Parts: sequence; structure tokens; C-alpha cells
Amino acid sequence: MAALWRRGERFLGVPGLCRTARALSGKKEYDLLVIGGGSGGLACAKEAAQFGKNVAVLDYVEPSPRGTKWGLGGTCVNVGCIPKKLMHQAALLGGALKDAQHYGWSVTHPVHHS
Repeated sequence: MAALWRRGERFLGVPGLCRTARALSGKKEYDLLVIGGGSGGLACAKEAAQFGKNVAVLDYVEPSPRGTKWGLGGTCVNVGCIPKKLMHQAALLGGALKDAQHYGWSVTHPVHHS
């Protein structure tokens, strides 16, 4: 999958770089070519685009694991590090809320996860 950032606009191509190149016909010039659409590649591309640079991101994700439509981002962004950190933080927050009364906080509602 290839994604292109052009002065703040995001364009998603179709799976397969050759098909993407044909779909985006015409000569293109970029200030930055990022190989890999994981968390680092996407952060790099977004930062450059915010500075007004024309950026192309090349990332191969075909086929995605069964039952998913990840697109760009890779394992870390879509199912690995980032979601794990969010769930871990939510669990810590829930535990802290349950213990809050022991540390002098007034909790008026029972703490539960919906």
C-alpha cells in the first residue's frame, strides 16, 4: 500500500506499488520518500508534510492478516505496541480509581468498566 502526503492532504493508493503508480498517473516530484509505513515512517512523513514538503510513503501490506484491513501503520500501530499501551494505561487508571478512597480521594460512583 502506498500513501502520499501533499501539503497536508493524504491520498491512499491501491494495494501493490505498481498498481498505485499507474493509478496516480503523471510525473511526480517529492521532497521526501519514506520507505515503511510503520510508526516511525508515518511520523516522519507527517512531520515533513506539516513543513509543506511533498512526501511519498511506500509500505507493502498485501495481504493483510485475515480479518483485518490495516492499511498503513504495520503491526505496532494497528495491533501491537500502541493498542497494548492504551489497554495497559486503561488498566492502570481503573486500578488507581478503585484504590483512590484509600488515599483520601472522594469517589462518589462505583468504579466499573463498561
